[in-house]
Amino acid sequence: RHVVKGGEVPAYTLVPPDTLSYNATKKMVYDPEQAQRLLAEAGYPDGKGFPKVELIYNTLENHQKIAVAIQQMWKKNLNINISIQNQEWKVFLNNQDILNYQISRRGWIGDYLDPFTFLELFISGAANNNTGWANPQYDKYLELSKTANSREQRYDFFEKAENLLLDEVPFIPVYYYTTNYLLSTDVKGYHSNIMDYHPYKYIYLESDRSGERPS
Repeated sequence: RHVVKGGEVPAYTLVPPDTLSYNATKKMVYDPEQAQRLLAEAGYPDGKGFPKVELIYNTLENHQKIAVAIQQMWKKNLNINISIQNQEWKVFLNNQDILNYQISRRGWIGDYLDPFTFLELFISGAANNNTGWANPQYDKYLELSKTANSREQRYDFFEKAENLLLDEVPFIPVYYYTTNYLLSTDVKGYHSNIMDYHPYKYIYLESDRSGERPS
């Protein structure tokens, strides 16, 4: 509401809610007090002595706003200081590929409407898994999902896999994307979809004003 201002939905899971009727039951929680306790247990009471950490992001105004917001929130709630660095797209991608970062922003838009397009990001050694995180049990659950006898069983494997991911936390979800646009009622054949693709051959104009002429 205050940072990106596009109606984005706060994220507490990897798979967006109601993705082909799949909904994770386990969610990450916002708990600064627990975070402070864990910091103290790790030897950094009130953030004292916490090592230098850098967050990298690729060039885009909203990415910078989010990086600054995270920097400020962690300072306010945990009293830890992180530096932020903007990187040109090719440099940014290369650093992700070779795991040359401490914290990095990342975004993903599903290629198709199914939870698997999100969950497969964290399969061990997957081309799009740029975290170095791997869990054989996670991989096994997703492999079993491919031969499930029903959607219910398939989603059960998905949920077990996502629960592992949310327990081990190789990523911190921030928000789910939204698309904002102004559309005249005269535009027909334009339909919302997950990839925001709108082939012009299906779009046409048809007046909704029943032949009325502008005054």
